[in-house]
This record gives sequence, structure tokens and C-alpha cells, in this order.
Amino acid sequence: MPDYADGPIPEGELPPDKVILLIRKGFPDSLVRGRDEIIRHLGGTVNVRVVFVPSVARWNLPGTLVRICRNRYRYHGSRVYHISAKAVRAMNLERSIRTIENPHSRAGEDRAASMIELLESLKRDGYRDDKPIVVMLCRTSGLADSLRQGHHRVSACLACGIDRMAVEFAAAGVAPWQRWGVFRRAAAVAAACAGIAAAAWALWPVAQREPTMDVRGLPQISPIGEFIRPHVPEELSGITHVADDCYYAVSDDGSGIWPMRIGIDRATGVITNCVMGKNVRVGGDNEGIAWDRRSGTVFVTDEKSIAISEINPETGQSVAEVQLPEHQKKRRNNRGLESLAMSPDGEFLWTANEEALSGDGDVSSVESGTVVRLTKFRRQSGSTWALAGEWAYLTDAIGGGKTKRMRSGVSGLCVLDDGTLLVLERELSRKGVDPSYRARLYAVRPSRDAAFDGDHPIAKKLLFGADTGKANYEGVCAGPTLDNGDRTLVMVSDGGEADDERLYVLRMTSSQEARQ
Repeated sequence: MPDYADGPIPEGELPPDKVILLIRKGFPDSLVRGRDEIIRHLGGTVNVRVVFVPSVARWNLPGTLVRICRNRYRYHGSRVYHISAKAVRAMNLERSIRTIENPHSRAGEDRAASMIELLESLKRDGYRDDKPIVVMLCRTSGLADSLRQGHHRVSACLACGIDRMAVEFAAAGVAPWQRWGVFRRAAAVAAACAGIAAAAWALWPVAQREPTMDVRGLPQISPIGEFIRPHVPEELSGITHVADDCYYAVSDDGSGIWPMRIGIDRATGVITNCVMGKNVRVGGDNEGIAWDRRSGTVFVTDEKSIAISEINPETGQSVAEVQLPEHQKKRRNNRGLESLAMSPDGEFLWTANEEALSGDGDVSSVESGTVVRLTKFRRQSGSTWALAGEWAYLTDAIGGGKTKRMRSGVSGLCVLDDGTLLVLERELSRKGVDPSYRARLYAVRPSRDAAFDGDHPIAKKLLFGADTGKANYEGVCAGPTLDNGDRTLVMVSDGGEADDERLYVLRMTSSQEARQ
């Protein structure tokens, strides 16, 4: 099940439950909170709060109160889950309890006979997942959740000693009290808001205004799944795709460059295996890596020595160095060149410092993000590269509670075929008892020419976000194309424990504009 990835939801708008499931019309069900809690209870049960997005307009009171109107807006979640029959009975979800003695009567149908047939079917085959009960989440006239379909099945399961049932959720409206006074205050509020908005826009500094970008043609990104890779080597912080199942990864522990074979099922996108090859030692704190298909070499960043080197990946021999701008030497400790990516045509090389250089602003905090430099180099001749521009990029603020090592910065880059740059933001904060990580993928479309301006960061669009627990995803690259034409993205984590050394595969689906 995917994590919710369409932008942050203020914590004040969510209940305090450990596990929260969101259903929306036209979107797949997603997990807002609680993946670690679910993993801890695998094989058991876990309490889940289901929240939903209203599909009835606020002014449409009949659509909320009157069932026949409400049904026009009813929608169902995209998944089927399991629920305890005893819990359904205990939560009073049934509008009436139907048994063999008092089945619901319908014209032309012997419900008593149907109930007997249902009991025999359950005893013989158990509960079938393709016959879920339906729980209605619509809040109307003060009513709580209710069972829309499945009254007979609940009683039959309890009679047969079957507790595990299939369930799906439906929703439509919201509580009526949210609408009282809307019409009464509409005129006054609209006039006041219009005046305030106009004044605020005129007085608000340009640097504070949200930059905009053309989002047409951006792909949709959805998760496929994680894979625990071999524990050795540890601390892989960058990855690049060579061809087919072949990749190179780089480690920041001094062990250098590692060849990898990552088997990905072309039908599903699921990782089937991962085999590590023999490494070659280069540098000391290598963070990013990019494959150059023209020369058969790789480019590697060294965060400690502030360098980008061209390396023969089979021998470890240095071929050339990329001349960096002098201000890159002003990097803060352990917040320097963390990422590297090459455009598919081999013309451009991209890198970024993880958090702001000295003089460019502050590091990230819970109040604000940090401004980093997206730096672009253009290929000249041979192994020579020239600086082609720098763009200010503002990361997200730290979204969780404070911890000693908290941060929010750029840890990886990937260039798509149309030149769109995917920026991997990695956050470490305290969202529960222990510090945990979050990964976000933003799309940016830099203009042709740019001079760095920290007061006017480039616009970005969130394409994917997920809480990843202790898995610290630092590297990302484009992977193979699937049988249906979708592209894949492969992320690698820089972990410290065996279970934290992971690969994460994402699916990139072309937008309708791109297909046309």
C-alpha cells in the first residue's frame, strides 16, 4: 500500500491514532501514518483509524442529509482489508442484527433459506475475500459509522466461529455542523477575504511568494516496494544505472565503487534479487555517482575533499577532475556535495550541496528549509566540463520533532529524458519515540540560463513522499523500463543495520500530456 504523498497534512487535522488510512475518490487508498506500527504487528492485528475526503460540496446540504442524494456522491476505497466480526458487533456498526430467525425480507426471495445457504457456505469454504462487507464512513445527522452491506454475513460468521472478514470502506459527506452558518457569513467573509488577499499580495515581498512551474508532462510516481539488499557493503550513498540489471553504487565509508546486479521483474517492477560485485577503493567520503555511457567511466563526488572525479570503475584509476566553483569550498561539515547525476544524452552533469553553503543562508530547521545550489556542468571536449549555471533550491523545513542529528537536505538527483530534474530530499527528525527518516522526490525544471539568487528559489513539484523509518535513502537513479512502458526509479539507503540496507523501487507513469 502506498504512503500518502500529495503534500503534508497539518498534524492538527489528523487524529492521534498510531495507524491512519486515507481513502479518496479517484485515488488509491494510502497510508498516512503507521507503517512501522503495522510491521511490528505482522501476523497479528492493529487498530486503524480510517479517514476520508468528503465528496459532497459544502453547500449541498441534501447531499449530506438525504440518503438518496448522498448516494450520488458515494465512492468506495480502492482496497479490501480484513476486520474482526466480533469488533464489528462490538462497535455497533450494524443498523440491525440479522439472524436466521429474523432475516431481512425481500420480495420474491426466501431470506431464511438464503441465510441457511450462507451458513453452509461459510462452514465449507470459510469467508471469501471477494465478498467484503461495506462500512459507510459518511457522518450525517450525528450518526457514526454504519454497516452498509453485510448484516447477514456478520451474524453468520459469529454463528460459525469465523472472526476474520473482508471489508471495504465507502464515504460521501461530512458532519452537518460543519455547514451551519456558511450561508449566513458567506457574503461578509468573501468580501473581507478578497480585500485582505489583494492587500497582502501587493505588500508581500516578491521573495516570499511561492514560485510556480509548468507541471504539464510530469510523470506520476508511485511505490512498488522495498528490498533488503546484502548487508555488505554498508553505507551505500549513491547509485547509477548502467544497462539492463547492471548498476554501480558508491559508499561513503571509504570502500569506494561497487558493481551491482539488481534483478527487477519487468512485469511487476518488484526486485527479485541483488548481487554485489568486487569493489575498487577510491576517495574517502564518496556520496554521489553517475555513469558516463560515452566513455564507460563514472563520475564520483567526494564530500570531504570537495571534489568530483572521473574514475575508471574497473580499476579505480582517476581519469580527470571537474573544476568546481570556488564557493563550493565553503561547505558546512558533512553537508557538502551529496548528489550527482548525468543527463541521458551525456551533455550535462548535475550536483548539489546537501545544505546551504556558508554565506548562502542557514541550515534546515523546524521553522524553515535550507537554500542549496543545484549546479550544472556542460560537457566541452574530452574530459573537460564547464560550469553552465546554478539555481537556488529551497528544501522543506524539518517536519518532525527535534533530535540532535536532525536535518532536511538534498541527498540525490536524477535527470529525466526531457531534462526534468528529480531532487531527492532526505529528512531526519523525531516523529515518534525514535528519530526516523523521510524521503521526498520533487521535480524542478530549470530555465536555460541562471544566476544563483537565494531570495528567489526555483519552483518545485512534489511527486513522491514516504516515511522510511530507519532506512536512510540517499541515492536515486532511473531504472529499467517495464513491459507496459512505465519507467522505474531505484533508490538506495545508507543504513547501519542489516534491515536498514535497502533498495526501493518506484514506478514512473507518463502523464496524459506526455503520451500525446
